Amino acid sequence: MAAFLKQLVRNRLISSLLCVSLLCNVAALALPFMRLRKGLDNEAYTLMHSVELLWEKGLYILSLLVIAFSILFPFAKLGTLFWVIGSEPTRSRHLHWLHQVERLGKWSMLDVFLVSIILSLASKQFLVGAQPQPGLTFFIAAILMSMTAGELISRKVNSHSPAKTGTERRQGGIFLALSGITLVAALAFPFLRIEDWLLKNREYSILTLIPALWAQGAWLASLITACFLVATPLLVWFAGLIAWRSQAHNPIPSYWTQLAQRWSMLDVFGLALVVFALESDHIMRTEINWGALFLGATLVLQMLFSFALEKRLFSKSEE
Repeated sequence: MAAFLKQLVRNRLISSLLCVSLLCNVAALALPFMRLRKGLDNEAYTLMHSVELLWEKGLYILSLLVIAFSILFPFAKLGTLFWVIGSEPTRSRHLHWLHQVERLGKWSMLDVFLVSIILSLASKQFLVGAQPQPGLTFFIAAILMSMTAGELISRKVNSHSPAKTGTERRQGGIFLALSGITLVAALAFPFLRIEDWLLKNREYSILTLIPALWAQGAWLASLITACFLVATPLLVWFAGLIAWRSQAHNPIPSYWTQLAQRWSMLDVFGLALVVFALESDHIMRTEINWGALFLGATLVLQMLFSFALEKRLFSKSEE
């Protein structure tokens, strides 16, 4: 009886999260994410406005990426999750699609980080200003609720494959150590510097984004930055350290390791930084700084370390 009630509560919670997420997604499409001021011009920045700017600059691939991940994918993910919970979730086809939408879910935060960068750079400037609008809050809430619902469904059906860990210790250790160094540098070193004679020349790192967003009134975006660009990547690194030092095939619970990786969003932020660098001319002149290079190096080293861990497990399984 207790198990039945627990299952009922879980199903009701998942359904509620999905329904509220759907409503928030619809609201996010209709409402602006921020209001951008440049001189005497004042315009609302929406998801479609971001797509329009990229398209006008001839950046068709990036505009399609924004359409795919920030506009279409959230609804596709919700449809998939409704489909999974409305049928027998142990079928392989359901598990396959559940795994795919979970793996790609964090990329819907692309426009959130893009807006966060603009809000921070426009902070305390005279000729340029930006204010967060309700659409940003609705969109963040929608993505977080859909990701949480996906995690609950996955935990329910235990759909995640075991974490793969392993490689030759020396090679993996080098990648891990270097990724730790570059991660700290990526968080602390400025990734962008304002180089516009009409504006105050400031520079921002991922760590300084947090108080800048808070001061702008984008409190939820500030918390997102602290959690998914700072805390979670550090947790992923420490999980990798535990996995590398262990001789066991499953040194740490695979579910929690994969959970941290799915919610670590440095790669999404990196793409947002690329998009901003390509479309920022109409707002202000900026210059890519060392923090962005360290961020790219961190992502490459983390990928190499993951490959090394897989190789180690494969070699152990054949012994």
